[in-house]
Amino acid sequence: MANDKLSSQSSRKPFNVLGALSDLLILALLVGGAGFGGYFLGIQQRLAPVVAVPPGTAGALPAQSASSPLTPALPPAKTSESATAGSNQNTVSGKASAGEKQTSKTKYWLSSSGDDYTGYSVTVSVNGTAIDNFFGPGKNVDVTRHVVAGDNTVLFEAKALGDQYNKHKGDEQAILTVQLVSGPQLREDFKPTDVLLGFSRNAAENQDFKDTQHFVKE
Repeated sequence: MANDKLSSQSSRKPFNVLGALSDLLILALLVGGAGFGGYFLGIQQRLAPVVAVPPGTAGALPAQSASSPLTPALPPAKTSESATAGSNQNTVSGKASAGEKQTSKTKYWLSSSGDDYTGYSVTVSVNGTAIDNFFGPGKNVDVTRHVVAGDNTVLFEAKALGDQYNKHKGDEQAILTVQLVSGPQLREDFKPTDVLLGFSRNAAENQDFKDTQHFVKE
């Protein structure tokens, strides 16, 4: 009897070991299959497109989070108030520009004309300030900053330079003229009506002269 039991136990032992190995293999396959299935489902969820749902849907993301970060933000629409403000600003600057043109400062300048080398140098002073010397035609000097409101004094001093600076000796028609002119801007082609004062010397003269003149700025 004892021998029969031992032989029976020894014959069952390899059968139990094979069963355990098969159970472990089945368990490993089940665990691996479950893990792979979960990974696959997770990838599908991440790659699935975002679907817009009505507000209040459970689990839905807010609209700002769902929007693409690459979408550029549009500037706020210009309201009627801002448009009106811009229009008013343009109108004000337009009026200011017009006002500046209307109140533009009158220019005053000295201009020489006539003949060159008449034997004279004419020095001009405005309200006690010596401005410049004039030897020939074509010279223009701005004296606006020296002119004041009311009465203004202009002194013309002609100094004889001698025969070496006189190419027209004895000719009364060879004349050097210096004039004080006013206008909206300094220019050479001014009108005779723009001339306020004038002083002339001719090549036939050979002595010094002084002439004080006045004009009134309103």
